[in-house]
Amino acid sequence: MFYSQYILTRRGPLSRIWLAAHMQNKLTKTMVFSIDLVKACEKIIAPEAPMALRLTSNLLLGVVRVYLRKAKYLLSDCSDAVSRIKLAFKISTDPVDLPQDSTTAAYGQVTLE
Repeated sequence: MFYSQYILTRRGPLSRIWLAAHMQNKLTKTMVFSIDLVKACEKIIAPEAPMALRLTSNLLLGVVRVYLRKAKYLLSDCSDAVSRIKLAFKISTDPVDLPQDSTTAAYGQVTLE
């Protein structure tokens, strides 16, 4: 074995990355957003103990899958925000007709005192 057992333990620094590589369906949205990809990549690039090339490739696959899920969640949130903004500023197709006698207002109706 070319790696420390501590790396992949349940609370190890790369456990969720390994989980994303092998069992991506078990990752929840909160788990995905709690993963710091920069720190994970730094630990993969410069490990505390030597790691096998196969383990490194599996961890990099996990990093890519986490990044993909984060990008999908961001796209979903942005699409939802755009649709809500469009709905809020939707121009009505029904014309608004204001009667001729109510085109002006009294000074007291417009000004706050």
